Amino acid sequence: MQPGHIGRIGWIDLTRGTTRVETLPEETTRTFLGGKALGAHLLYQHLKPHTDPYAPENLLLFLTGPLTGTRFPAVSRSGVMTRSPLTGTFLDSYSGGIFGARLRWAGLDGLVVAGRSAEPAYLLVEDGRVQLRSARDLWGLSVFETERRLKEAHGGGRPDRTSVAAIGIGGENRVRYACIVNEKRVHGRGGAGAVMGSKNLKAVVVRGERRIPIADEAAFQEIARRCLRQTSAHPVVGKGGAFRSAGTMRTIDLTNATGTLPTRNWQENTFAGTEEINADAFHRHQLRPRSCYACPIGCSRDTRASRADGEYITEGPDYETMYAFGANCGVDDPGVIIAADQLCDDYGIDTISCGVTIGFAMECRERGLLSDQDVDGLDLRFGNGEALLAAVHCIARREGVGALLAEGVKRASEQIPGSRDFAIHVKGMELPGYDPRGMKGQGLTYAVSDRGGCHVRANTLRTELMGLPVPVDRYAYAGKAGMVRELQIAYASCDCVIACLFGAFAITQEDHAAAIAAATGRPFTRDDLRTVAERAWNLTRLFNLREGFGPGDDTLPERLFSEASTAGPSQGEVVDRESFAQLRAEYYAVMGWDRDTGVPTAAKLRELGLERREQG
Repeated sequence: MQPGHIGRIGWIDLTRGTTRVETLPEETTRTFLGGKALGAHLLYQHLKPHTDPYAPENLLLFLTGPLTGTRFPAVSRSGVMTRSPLTGTFLDSYSGGIFGARLRWAGLDGLVVAGRSAEPAYLLVEDGRVQLRSARDLWGLSVFETERRLKEAHGGGRPDRTSVAAIGIGGENRVRYACIVNEKRVHGRGGAGAVMGSKNLKAVVVRGERRIPIADEAAFQEIARRCLRQTSAHPVVGKGGAFRSAGTMRTIDLTNATGTLPTRNWQENTFAGTEEINADAFHRHQLRPRSCYACPIGCSRDTRASRADGEYITEGPDYETMYAFGANCGVDDPGVIIAADQLCDDYGIDTISCGVTIGFAMECRERGLLSDQDVDGLDLRFGNGEALLAAVHCIARREGVGALLAEGVKRASEQIPGSRDFAIHVKGMELPGYDPRGMKGQGLTYAVSDRGGCHVRANTLRTELMGLPVPVDRYAYAGKAGMVRELQIAYASCDCVIACLFGAFAITQEDHAAAIAAATGRPFTRDDLRTVAERAWNLTRLFNLREGFGPGDDTLPERLFSEASTAGPSQGEVVDRESFAQLRAEYYAVMGWDRDTGVPTAAKLRELGLERREQG
């Protein structure tokens, strides 16, 4: 056992029905740390190029970080890595809660799952061992019912000491943006739940009471206490801050006021119904705050909506769900958004991709590209909340038009003539709720994200919209390449530790590095952490290049280049093609990649100790 790392990974072959536990070489944990970098290393090393995401040979990884399961604040998250069935790219997805901590308390740093079980199965991780169990009586159940039954079966009278990561009907039916849910927290984007379903794997159950080994306990606790004080005093995430009162809900007022709130499938970027679905509106539905393990922020909360068809309770919704099912679909009813959020969690499907896909279908219907027969009589028009909820059911069950929409916007647009120009995705991943026509750096973050259109591989909200740390011209292109690179390194640093991005408002890279040094007993600096993060970015770039992606894929939806919004602060703005192409080339250069091809240079790979990697 390595201080700061348990150093043990469970390897599961579902086809053969075998499990084994192997010790990671200390050199591997030194070089790749955990989370994103370790996942990229393992996938690049062990996954054969061009493996179909639904093939038994695809790998599904559950990983933690070096601080997971300790009392260090805001590091309770866990990561899932695989090849995405939605995009075909490298996929990493992170979830809060306590599942990651319990996986380490159960004696493992992670799991690598291969193969396909002949019948539905689940994994039980306990006391450093992995067992394969039958899930025949769980197949077809919702996420929440699956979790309830497994906690009862393995809780030993204390179900609160057991964690379950499960898929719902969406994952079983291989909805390409199906997710994995643990205690209402979600490994959301890119379809990891569909990969899990393709393997006939219903759930992973973890139980454990082991302590995480810490090399210098006194130093570690002092760093943790200092970071708690910093967090408590921070104006955004501290006491009295916006995140403790409303989480990300308040973002919708900011994006609407700046003309960056995508509306009606990105036809516009301001929404007249914003006041009906902002934080104040949802406050009336709030039940209680919620927090991840060892997190002082508590950015989430349960909300409830009573509707004619029943009562809905969900954790959230967060800003992205409010955008996707709200403004993007022209819906200004908080009850509909709460219901859609709960349905997606229980079915196990991503709210962003689901909402954007439904918004796309609404525009297709209104343009006459989908007939009444095509949509099974659903009145799919912007603002129709009842049709939106009906569409969620159809997608999860792959019934009627849901079978097409379950494929995501990119594949659906390829089957609907005349719709590609307003299909809102990058590399097949539907876009989150920030419109680059009003914040040009954000367009670059979407285009070069390693998992497709994403706001948590880098996000320019703080810089371009909030002016932090210093104001910038959000409509300008100059200087944005270096800014985006810096944001990507910062975000990837969190993902290698598997630390919360919100915690990073108050907890710095220096803080994380100092905690890792105290935990492992090895020198580890901010520069070391940034090098690990840069290794991760270059490894995922090599992975995607090997799978056939290139500069032509590092682009944006046609609508953002050719259609200006007609109202609001960003009225008349588009993403200029020539300026964007120049910006992308500048980004490649500052990354140490070939300016024309986006391939990491030999010098960059040598600098990162990756020179033996072949680009295939």
